Amino acid sequence: MSNYALLIEYDGMKFHGIQKQLNAYTVQDALERAIRILLKPQHDLRFHVAGRTDTGVHASGMVCNFYSANKIKDIDLFKYSMNALSGDGVTVLAMRHVPDAFHARFSCSAREYLFKIIYSKDDHPLWANRAVWIKETINWDLVYSQLEHLKGEKDYKSLAKQGSIKDKPSKRRFQYAGIEHDPSHNYIIQFRYKADSFLHNMIRILTGTLVDIGTGKIQGRDLGQIIDSLDRSAAGKTLPAHGLYFYKAHYDSFPEIEDMYKSALNREFQFPLGSAF
Repeated sequence: MSNYALLIEYDGMKFHGIQKQLNAYTVQDALERAIRILLKPQHDLRFHVAGRTDTGVHASGMVCNFYSANKIKDIDLFKYSMNALSGDGVTVLAMRHVPDAFHARFSCSAREYLFKIIYSKDDHPLWANRAVWIKETINWDLVYSQLEHLKGEKDYKSLAKQGSIKDKPSKRRFQYAGIEHDPSHNYIIQFRYKADSFLHNMIRILTGTLVDIGTGKIQGRDLGQIIDSLDRSAAGKTLPAHGLYFYKAHYDSFPEIEDMYKSALNREFQFPLGSAF
């Protein structure tokens, strides 16, 4: 069996999440359909993803892998063929043959997400279903100061969908948390988070809590006190899914995956530059 990794981008509004489920169309369904047409496998596909995303959540750099009994001779041609067959809403940005030991989920050392908000008095329709519009004034100094409470390993029960953590471990360790402007749109604010893994709805609840603290909807308690309470009702709102992006999966033991990201981001097209007048 040969093992292949895919780097994909998808529009979460067109799918009911990434992983296969009954009676719902998912990113995995779209990709597996293309693979089956091209390879005609005689067995069930072993398909794995770096992280689970819900309906409406986007991805600009999700990693997947699958196994094939037949070695794919022309990977570039296979990638282009997959994109032609997988339908609207998902694109394979890069593809690599990887070691048999590579597993998109279990080999992943960290996952990185972005949450985008439109911070403006005016709506920006070109960002519809791509970022969440926040009209209220935010005290950004106060919001920045809350990020200190994410240092170290902590129990994040208060920032998770309650039904999803029953009898499951809820401690996580952040490797990074920051806030930045989108490089091309000054009114788009990105919350960037990196950790080994996240609880269900954790980023949407965390960002909603930070926004509620910054707008004054939450007063009398800071993020540290909310985390320590282990009480979901102490935290803020769950922001809509369409502001969330799976940005990158990190693999300490598989440099091939970092090479995939670099190849996808550094494509070189030859075209003339200049002005007609």
